[in-house]
Amino acid sequence: MALRCGVFFYIVIMLYHKFISRLFVALMLAMVVSFFSGCYSFTASTLPSHIKTVNIHEVEDKTLDPVLANNIHTAVVDMFKRNAGGVRLVNSDANADFEITLLSYSNKPENYNSNSDVETYRVTIRVEVKFYDNVKERIIYESKSLSADGVYDVQANETEDRHGQTRAVEKLQDLIVSNALAKW
Repeated sequence: MALRCGVFFYIVIMLYHKFISRLFVALMLAMVVSFFSGCYSFTASTLPSHIKTVNIHEVEDKTLDPVLANNIHTAVVDMFKRNAGGVRLVNSDANADFEITLLSYSNKPENYNSNSDVETYRVTIRVEVKFYDNVKERIIYESKSLSADGVYDVQANETEDRHGQTRAVEKLQDLIVSNALAKW
């Protein structure tokens, strides 16, 4: 009987340690994941150290939609202000130039209901991006064709400019940051 109790307690203690070990690993993993989940942005420290000023040029517009071009420019300026606070935005003589060309824009029906009425539309924006280091005279990041889209639901009273374009521009911001980070 004593042997059975000893074996029973041994098993309980081993299971307890195994459970605690797994719990500890799971908690550590959760902490690491939560720590890194907030790190999806670039900062002044991820830019080359000699870049202290950036000139974000007005968006060159090949679509004849100046409002959209202005919205993209504003979004990129906001992105820099939010994520690279140590970098000053200037209008000339910068350490780096950030240029965007709005290449194309489309707004097409995506889904229809049973009455053949359009339920959702997909806005697609395609841009060219160039981030140039004027000090070292080299390209930091460049993409000849970067596109993002945003879906909006007319059945839910969403609109092209307020919902579709806004979602596409937000995705464009994320693409610029993630692609540029991969190059720095």
